[in-house]
Amino acid sequence: MWPFSLSYPEFSLQEVFEEYDYIIIGGGTAGAVLANRLTTNGDSTVLLVERGPVADSWASRVPLLSSDFASDGSRTHKVSSVHQGSLGRSIELFTGSVLGGTSRMNQMLYGRGLATEYNAWRDAGNPGWGWDDMKPYFLKSERALYPCDANIHNTQGEWCNRPSEALAFPGFSHVLEASKAAGLPNISDINSPEQPVVGCGLLHFTRDQHQHRSSTYSAFLPLELVVQRTSRLHILTNTEAIKLRTRARLGPGRFLVQGVELKSRADAKQRYIQARKEVILCAGPFGSPHVLMLSGIGPARHLQEKDISVIRDIPAVGSNLGDHFGVSVAFEVPMAHSFVSLQRRPWIFIIELFKYLFFGTGMLLAPVVQIVLFASSLLLDEKGLPKSTEIRQDILPDIEIMPMAYDSTDNPVTSRGMFSFLNVLLHPESKGTVRLSSANPSDPLVIDPQYLTNGADFAPLRASLRLTLRLRDRMVEQGYPLIDFGVPDGEDDASLDKFICTRNRTTYHYSSTCRMGPDNGEESGGVVNEELFVHGFDNLRVADSSIFPWVLGTHLQAPTVAVAEKCADMILLRHHERNSVGI
Repeated sequence: MWPFSLSYPEFSLQEVFEEYDYIIIGGGTAGAVLANRLTTNGDSTVLLVERGPVADSWASRVPLLSSDFASDGSRTHKVSSVHQGSLGRSIELFTGSVLGGTSRMNQMLYGRGLATEYNAWRDAGNPGWGWDDMKPYFLKSERALYPCDANIHNTQGEWCNRPSEALAFPGFSHVLEASKAAGLPNISDINSPEQPVVGCGLLHFTRDQHQHRSSTYSAFLPLELVVQRTSRLHILTNTEAIKLRTRARLGPGRFLVQGVELKSRADAKQRYIQARKEVILCAGPFGSPHVLMLSGIGPARHLQEKDISVIRDIPAVGSNLGDHFGVSVAFEVPMAHSFVSLQRRPWIFIIELFKYLFFGTGMLLAPVVQIVLFASSLLLDEKGLPKSTEIRQDILPDIEIMPMAYDSTDNPVTSRGMFSFLNVLLHPESKGTVRLSSANPSDPLVIDPQYLTNGADFAPLRASLRLTLRLRDRMVEQGYPLIDFGVPDGEDDASLDKFICTRNRTTYHYSSTCRMGPDNGEESGGVVNEELFVHGFDNLRVADSSIFPWVLGTHLQAPTVAVAEKCADMILLRHHERNSVGI
């Protein structure tokens, strides 16, 4: 055990080496994993560059106090989207800006997604990315803290997860009964490929054995490990990557990244650091395309408009932005049945703090959501009910319904007890963009999610809302006191569409702005190949949720970690092979 007074070994920009084997831009959900894996042995040096701070306080480990809706904002980067015409307003977009990234402030949901989707990735021109290829990387880092099937889960990895324990609010139990009454099957393990793809089940959360948030920072870059590897792993926080330096290699259209120009956010000093082997962008679905475009890699016309010299024209950089659009249906419930009681009644917080400190239980575990429903709009009738109780494996769910013990809108009501259903569109057809506002790295990005610009997104959301209202009906029949608060005026298409455009929000599941796939010379093409190399570059990769060919129908932190694990293996294998033949 290291001394309690030992501080986390951070470096200043002036202290780091002039050259490293690997430079990782972004110390978030994926970057923390890569920094760990690339320094497992003593053969390589790694520089990890993170825009935000370490910010390791007691509150940052407590699940509730570290969540985005409850924290002080010190670990979160917020930016407003451009005005969304279909919604009549802009949307505030959140990402992590701290070592460990979004895994430090999200709702800790651990979901792998369905095997069929990864097979679709593979079949879309990305060999090596099918379910059988990805499963080992989910297992590699997982530490399941519950009895489980060893063929499906691992209990020996670094990153902890567990399902919900006792349900914290009465509404959740009634949802389970209502789902059963509506004909939705039970999913006993939402991360098992052997379970029904539609139905209702308990969520899994990344909490450790101490009931602390298990982020990729705490799992992969704990103090003891970073101290042990100080000679080969250097961590720069509060530092921005402002540009990649590149040069041509071998022939036309082939490039190498020589290094990275960095700027300290503390004193604005700049420095150039060279990369001997590779640079890996892990700056997220906004940050990774940002760095590429600042470096002259992206849509040529857009870069020219910003007076940036074009190194390589890749139109898909910053395009194909996906997100799970959410629509909230809300009901008033007794104050004691809602998370709002913690905010409105100070003595409740004191009681819950005591329960957490001494028993590891209570509302500080952030049990605002504990169960989930997956459904397919193709399997629902005109009233929103399943057409059949037959368990189907051949149709992907396109909607997710998350019961929450508060009002799950952007501006939640906190003056009364609330219970809501967040209706989530899992496979949106609408695609957005990330663009530069200028060539200045400090200027904010222009982010346009383009929510609901494709009319095909309305039909599954309508079906989801109708199913939600049928769940409400069943709950009321059970005697649960739900009072309509934020509900559609009717169930006709026009009323539902109006509601969809009114009570909505982002779910923070941004992806695909550096998507994996062949470069077809158009915005619909790919940015990286199946080895995650940026097209045209021999030593520049991207490894975060921006490489997803499309947004997966699940919560994104577990797939992002799996991508980082796979990327690390590809890097280590490549350079082992090169060393073996003396390259």
